[in-house]
Amino acid sequence: MRVEPLQRRERRVKIGFIGLGRMGRGMAARLIDGGHELTLYNRTRAAAEPFRARGARVVESAAAALQAEVIITMLADDAALEAAWVAGGLAGMLPPGAVHLNMGTVGVPLCRRMAALHAARGNPYVAAPVLGRPHVAALGELDIVAAGPAAATARCRPLFDLLGARTFVVGEAPHAASAVKIARNFLLASLVESLGEALALVRKCGGDPALFLDVITTSSFDRRYRDYGNRMVQGNFEPAFPLRLGLKDVELALQAAAGCGVALPTAELIRERHLAAIEAGYGEKDWAALGEYIARQAGLAR
Repeated sequence: MRVEPLQRRERRVKIGFIGLGRMGRGMAARLIDGGHELTLYNRTRAAAEPFRARGARVVESAAAALQAEVIITMLADDAALEAAWVAGGLAGMLPPGAVHLNMGTVGVPLCRRMAALHAARGNPYVAAPVLGRPHVAALGELDIVAAGPAAATARCRPLFDLLGARTFVVGEAPHAASAVKIARNFLLASLVESLGEALALVRKCGGDPALFLDVITTSSFDRRYRDYGNRMVQGNFEPAFPLRLGLKDVELALQAAAGCGVALPTAELIRERHLAAIEAGYGEKDWAALGEYIARQAGLAR
């Protein structure tokens, strides 16, 4: 995966924009400021009205926003997208050749379904979920993970350029973008849970959580993601630190937690996975071999 260079293009694009939540409002403003022609629809009309004074056309229905070259959806979840585009029939109303650019995060199954639904009618579907928060969207500094037919993705590039600081094009199958975004958020969820457990452990043992945070954010800890990630991707499990010693560290954490009354459910699960990987013969391989064990359990072969 690599960041694809995006060249700013000056051509005015006719855009339908559906979904003006906190993220969508900042994105719509960027597109208007970039000189594009926007037709806006939001279920709650009040969110769309301020854009009228900025030159946008505000319409009464989602169907009225479809007469465009690119229709961007920024809806809350799978249910909202499916209700509008499948049950509501919007997929059958697109003009010939119009691109549906979905920038919200939806599940892989729905992404596959949407791509097939549009392909059957000859309309390209591009999935481009965004990474960032509302204030980042307003600044045009989102990270964008995009996938879809190459020609359609290329048509969306000037829009990506306005909305994001970086765009990662991860393939031509739209669901690949959903998978990358979901996997990234899963990793973030794991980080939040494990960081919360680690901070609780430090505090219950009498440590200073601010100093602990300084240790993990200013030492070499941040490089471990790249180190272990590269080993997993490349299949290099020559031991720098064997997995069996990783188990020792997990058990020490559980021991400390038990001694001061802290629950570490993530550590309990990790211990089980380490024991299973050691039983399967990975104990003397590098700690990163836990990723290989997980992959094999998922039916993946190198």
